[in-house]
Amino acid sequence: MTMNREPLEKGADMQDNPEGKSYQRYLELGGIINEQDYNDALLRLKIAQDNYEMPDKNHIGQVRMMADVAGIGLLMRTETDPRVILYSILRSDIRPKDVEHHHSQMSDWRLFAEVLRMLEDMDAFNKLKTFHHTNRRLGTYCPLCGKTEYSKDCI
Repeated sequence: MTMNREPLEKGADMQDNPEGKSYQRYLELGGIINEQDYNDALLRLKIAQDNYEMPDKNHIGQVRMMADVAGIGLLMRTETDPRVILYSILRSDIRPKDVEHHHSQMSDWRLFAEVLRMLEDMDAFNKLKTFHHTNRRLGTYCPLCGKTEYSKDCI
């Protein structure tokens, strides 16, 4: 995979996104978090990793459960897994008063799916999606898209 050069060509400040991820790529993958929150979360992830900050223990357990159920492998030291750290960062956010829709309102499963998209971990994302669509009975609720019927448009 080649590195996306678009932000460099457009003169974007890479300080806004230290992981080198592309917001445009995130949107292409179906992401719904706004660009400011996306860049801020990836910056906070980098800072947390650099400072060896521990994610919330409840969030570690939540991600561990979701990953296990969906067949997604996490790092041996779960607290250092970027997917766990980013999930904890986003789950801890509080919706600003002037914002109608915010990622803090997402279900745990939906937020975890957004984390996988943000980190471009499509193998894990596809396992999560397969778990909820291949293994669920017709007419049951999907925590990823909020629909009860199967839809190819889901997440």
